[in-house]
Amino acid sequence: MKKLHRPLLAVVTAAGIFTCSACAGMTNAEPAGDKENRKDVTDEQTVKTEYITIPASLLKFSSSDLQDNIEAFSDYCTRVRQDGNDMIIEVTPEQKETLIQMYEDNIREVADDMVEADPSYSCELDEDYSRVVYRYDENIDGVLQAKVLLSLTTSYALKGIMETGNPDWHIHAEIVNCHTGATVVEGTLPDEEINFGPDEWDKSYVSTGEDEQQKEIMRETGLSGDYSALTDTQKSAVTSIEDMLTWMEGKYQQKFCYISYAPGDSIEQEHLKVYPEQGDESDVVTVYRTYENGMYRYEDDYGAILMRPAYEEQVRAFAEKYLPSEGIKIYTEIKNGGSGATEEEAILNEVSAVTYIFMDDALCSEQYEAFLQAVPDWLTENCQGVPAGIYLRMAESEAWQRIGRSDYEDKLREDIYTEEAECAISGSGKVTVY
Repeated sequence: MKKLHRPLLAVVTAAGIFTCSACAGMTNAEPAGDKENRKDVTDEQTVKTEYITIPASLLKFSSSDLQDNIEAFSDYCTRVRQDGNDMIIEVTPEQKETLIQMYEDNIREVADDMVEADPSYSCELDEDYSRVVYRYDENIDGVLQAKVLLSLTTSYALKGIMETGNPDWHIHAEIVNCHTGATVVEGTLPDEEINFGPDEWDKSYVSTGEDEQQKEIMRETGLSGDYSALTDTQKSAVTSIEDMLTWMEGKYQQKFCYISYAPGDSIEQEHLKVYPEQGDESDVVTVYRTYENGMYRYEDDYGAILMRPAYEEQVRAFAEKYLPSEGIKIYTEIKNGGSGATEEEAILNEVSAVTYIFMDDALCSEQYEAFLQAVPDWLTENCQGVPAGIYLRMAESEAWQRIGRSDYEDKLREDIYTEEAECAISGSGKVTVY
């Protein structure tokens, strides 16, 4: 079991919090009634129930007594029983959702307490219940630290067990100095031990090779000097960029390079723009982050870039039946649909996209009309169920040569085209030609 070594006050407070830690936050809920009445209401013939195991490892981590938990849970579940050192609860869907909401409320409450104590304090919880990152400093109140490390972590683990039904919980926990961004201590619960104190906090203020990414972010965002000299707003931006980059690189197992960052406000969502280190700078990826119920949620549009080569290959195979390969350039913008794992042969029917085909007048002018006539039928045959468009632009050789992937959108506004046409198909299958 991981032991969190803290000041005695925090330990004593934590013990008080977790007299029945598994039911933390239940005081505002209405009990489900006595067992006999519940049994009548939740008869297996009328209401389907589910068995969920609360493992001994979680009760031990939270310094929580098994018998106390059995008694407390009995007021909120159909049945509760002991299985060795584990606790088995039987719940209806409604009871399960009530418990999940309680844990979610507790997570949000503790997260709000952190921000109220110090705006630079924060927590980050992965959606798959595998990782927590707590950002604060050595001056945190002992009671609040106990609530963060025990109450919040336990609620997070319980919520994961309730939602997944898997009692084999493992959470990688990391405590980060909110001023320097350096890791104070980390490990995986409940298997490892976390030991930290004044020495670990002191080390987190010393610059090491581990903060190279932080320094690189500061350079790219135009911030100079030491991280510790930045304002709280600047520190928050650097930390957010680092977190979002780390999430992207962990998801796709590759490096990404910074372009820009917007912290988010009432008008726009927090987002980071990057491009893959091994790709093209024009392959702009946007990473979005939202904070809900004490948890950060991430999403990105890199899947569109991953799908683009396969989509363009399908369009090129069609175009080369009419036009010489050396006289065309094909650039696609994936709008939505599908995923990075979409099968190549199905991509045209699953992905909404707009494709520009730029043609060299000297090589393609004679075949242009025949190709234009063929596009509507090809869209009808291959792009059913999703909106798609093929936009044709023909230019003289010199102008055509200057069109590239990184600037083709700018070139669309230039008066350089000898022929233009736009063919599109709607989601309902209607084809239009302009």
